[in-house]
Amino acid sequence: MRALLQNSKQRWFLPLVAPFKNWRRWEQLTLLGLLLAFTAFATYQIHSPGLYMDEMDFVGAATGKRLYRGWLGIPLLIAPYAGALKAWTYIPVFALFGVSAVSIRLPVVLISCGTLALGYALVRRNLTPGWAIAFTAACVVHPGFVLQTKVDWGPVVLMLFFKALCLYLLVKWLETSRLFSWPLAGAITACGLGFFDKFNFIWFVVALLGATLVVYWREIRAKLTGVSKNLVAAIATAIIAAGALVLLIVLPLVQPPYIQSVSGRILQMWLLYDITSTGRATAFLWFKAPSSIPLWPGWAVLAATASFLLLNFAFYRRGPGSNFPVYSRALRFCIWCLLMFTAIFVQIVITPQAGGPHHTLMLFPLDLLACFAAAFLFTNTMSGRKRYVATLLEGIVLLIWAGSEMQSLQSHFRLFRDASSFRGRWSPRVELLADYLNINGKQVNAIYCVDWGIGNQLKALCRRKIGWKIRDRWQTFKHWSAQKPDAEATVKATFSPQVKALYLTFTEENSVFPDARHNFLQMNSLAGNAAQAVTVVPPALGEVYQIFKSDTAVTGKPTRARPEALCR
Repeated sequence: MRALLQNSKQRWFLPLVAPFKNWRRWEQLTLLGLLLAFTAFATYQIHSPGLYMDEMDFVGAATGKRLYRGWLGIPLLIAPYAGALKAWTYIPVFALFGVSAVSIRLPVVLISCGTLALGYALVRRNLTPGWAIAFTAACVVHPGFVLQTKVDWGPVVLMLFFKALCLYLLVKWLETSRLFSWPLAGAITACGLGFFDKFNFIWFVVALLGATLVVYWREIRAKLTGVSKNLVAAIATAIIAAGALVLLIVLPLVQPPYIQSVSGRILQMWLLYDITSTGRATAFLWFKAPSSIPLWPGWAVLAATASFLLLNFAFYRRGPGSNFPVYSRALRFCIWCLLMFTAIFVQIVITPQAGGPHHTLMLFPLDLLACFAAAFLFTNTMSGRKRYVATLLEGIVLLIWAGSEMQSLQSHFRLFRDASSFRGRWSPRVELLADYLNINGKQVNAIYCVDWGIGNQLKALCRRKIGWKIRDRWQTFKHWSAQKPDAEATVKATFSPQVKALYLTFTEENSVFPDARHNFLQMNSLAGNAAQAVTVVPPALGEVYQIFKSDTAVTGKPTRARPEALCR
């Protein structure tokens, strides 16, 4: 490997991979076509799946309805582990267009187009425009990227954007001879904004620093030549201080890892990465009866990367030494991406709170970047007609992989057209429920959410006067027990005759916390059935939600939604 890396000491940038000054017309048109294709995929049936509880966390801060942490009315945090950067971005959006599925989801799709453009520029700078187009096309059909950015599950959209921006700027900085330049300042800013967006961005920052020092130490050392020792010491002190500050922020939020369980989590997180890459994770969580989705495309990317690298080393040993074509830039870029992938994966494994597809999506697109760099390197070990044959075979493999990923997207799109296919917490009918409450919630004092996964959406979608009445009480119902000393007092407080209320819960089939629903029904029975089930709600709502009212004379007969509204 050392011989491979040092083969081109005199010229690190080879003519074939040197960046072009201007993008050609065909590049611009092709990239634009890919961005339009991604936009079409990500906005298809934009109301499906329904607006999710976590997806709406930032809306309260962006609309001024609810602040987790703020200063002089300015939102700073939307959760203990997430800053208000996304909320700031959406303040003008909601002011102009209001809160809806379109105004929430279309901006993140457009931001993701920026992520794709940065990924194209990054690969183009390290490989060639043709390979950059192929890489971008692979990202466009990646189910994890398309589906999770649509709902910004995690959130992940700003994380992916700042990660792509940081990688591009850092590569640009490595090409310069100066230590201090605008690409470095931009990369540092991108890291800071990514961390402020969500604190687990530190996984990427740590991986980036470690991998860059290992792979590009020669370039960094050259930049430090001529810099005074005092300035180097100041830089080191600043890095240590920044790291200490991050630890002070992050460590109180992180549980200590259990060493005994780490070995089991390695396999668990690997399987999670696998199903995230193929779209199987979203299908399983969103739909009641998801289609079968093959797992092989997930592990195939890293398997192909390892195979290409092994073939490169094998051909190199058989080649005629110094005359053997070696593309050091592509090889180092590949190893850089693999080291970052490994470092992030290890950090996910040792973080007990990590365990969702939105966490393993942080590995994207490092796996694809490494795979394309390895394939590019393998192709260019060939000469003449063999190079065209190798490129053709790699293209066939890419098409087979992309076809499988497209099948995963198609299986999602097919179910998007049927609102009844979703689990309750992902049901698009939450928007119909908000319409129902806007009409029938006017005459009640409070609206209580009995189960998890309803409150955030309704607070955001309902009119302000109705939203103020909505209260998440699922924890009270979930932890209630008739054996507790305060059980009777809790029942009286929950079903107070002075408070006219609506109680919202999922149907038994869709319940997130069945205990909360069961305890609510038991408490209601002890209160003499103070809350009666509303049986005249629109049928589409009755499939997902169950509504109780504490006073039969409060709301009267609810207004039925128009048939066309129920099919929205």
